[in-house]
Amino acid sequence: MLKYIGIILALMPFVVLAQRIFMRSIKRSQAAAEFRKQLDLAVTLILVFIGCAVVFSLARLIFKF
Repeated sequence: MLKYIGIILALMPFVVLAQRIFMRSIKRSQAAAEFRKQLDLAVTLILVFIGCAVVFSLARLIFKF
């Protein structure tokens, strides 16, 4: 599970770069706004998964003793 999170985190700068490149050429239309919403949702989900992994790891570490 942590490998997948690491891979996703490694890909995030490329996603942000692609967003910056394409947002300049795309007019602020409904499609661009929808893409931004979906990207924000993806980032939020990734952060939630990372938070869950941290909480799980900490709980496992605490209750191991």
